[in-house]
Amino acid sequence: MLGQGGMYADLCRKEGFIGVDFLGDIDLTDRLTDTWKEFNKQYIPVWMELHPDRSKTAAGLACGNLWTVCKGLQIGDMVLTPNGRGEYYVGRLDGAYYFVPGAPLPHRRKVIWMDVTIGRAKMSDKLRHATGSIGTCCDVSGYAYEIEHLMAGGEVSAEVSAEAQPGIVAQQFHERDLHKLLCTSLRAKGIFAKTIFHERTFKKADATSVWVHPDIVGVEIERFENETTLSILKAVEPSEIVKIYSFELKRSIDSDNQLKQYFFQALSNSSWANYGYLVAYEISESLHEEMSRLNEAFGIGIIKMDAREMQVLFPARERKLDYNAIEKLNSINPDFKEFIAHVAKIITASRDWFAPAKLSLEKVCDEILQNDEAIEAYCKGHNIPF
Repeated sequence: MLGQGGMYADLCRKEGFIGVDFLGDIDLTDRLTDTWKEFNKQYIPVWMELHPDRSKTAAGLACGNLWTVCKGLQIGDMVLTPNGRGEYYVGRLDGAYYFVPGAPLPHRRKVIWMDVTIGRAKMSDKLRHATGSIGTCCDVSGYAYEIEHLMAGGEVSAEVSAEAQPGIVAQQFHERDLHKLLCTSLRAKGIFAKTIFHERTFKKADATSVWVHPDIVGVEIERFENETTLSILKAVEPSEIVKIYSFELKRSIDSDNQLKQYFFQALSNSSWANYGYLVAYEISESLHEEMSRLNEAFGIGIIKMDAREMQVLFPARERKLDYNAIEKLNSINPDFKEFIAHVAKIITASRDWFAPAKLSLEKVCDEILQNDEAIEAYCKGHNIPF
């Protein structure tokens, strides 16, 4: 991705390069280490000094993408880049790293661009998903057969679909394998999240617990630099200290029928919360118009996630907490009850006990992955595309 939305794609094609702009005017000549791990260790602190309001996870992603473009890609590798008009330019990497201070995307590599474009609409659904990452870089090597077929002017068919390509391994990960990734992304946004295990619901409640449980619950705690501000907020509007979220998580949403089924499941399971979201790892682009209609009508948000980030396609509409629904969930599921109990401690804690209450909440929430290296290892261990 050459700039936001591919804004520099035409410039890069005209001048024969690809580039990134994560560390600004810091020349990395002779500073690119042999592995991204070494590079991240050295430059994450530098990046965070330049962006003090961002998280360490964001720093890891930025530095990892920078290293990939400047060092990880090899001369002769093929690259695709969207031009912002529904097409991809295709080129071959033809040189080592060089630095152009003061220019757009100053950290550069020379590329020989081909006289061919690939239309996004002609790609298979799986290739569109793979190239639709919101990060700077994504690896689509497994789709080489389809890409070469499209470059030659062919159409996608069953014979050249992602499933038929040599080297493609069918996704074997389970829906619950995604929980740790989503909770990690949520923590980067300041939301503490916890999995609600449906199987722990009391058996006597089974008949009345259909479409009641959220997959994941989360809480966002209002932050103020001045403790006095927090104190008066707790005294006057204690419910404003926290915002509570409900998430329904799916592997993929491929059809209109699936979308409606999952959407109304998310609607039912989140009736108690301030915000309800439907989250999926793969979402067919053809469903965008229907997602917009459902979001506008019912207020449930929709999130598309990948291994390292999440993209809010449609934000949720805020609602008041439904205490009757909370009471029901408290009575049938111990995971939910534990979460709500810790949220209540946050709201009612005195100034001296606010920080310990927040720490106690963090301990009962899902463990998160601390850095890009851990995320990559987790994905590989669970067969999740990284």
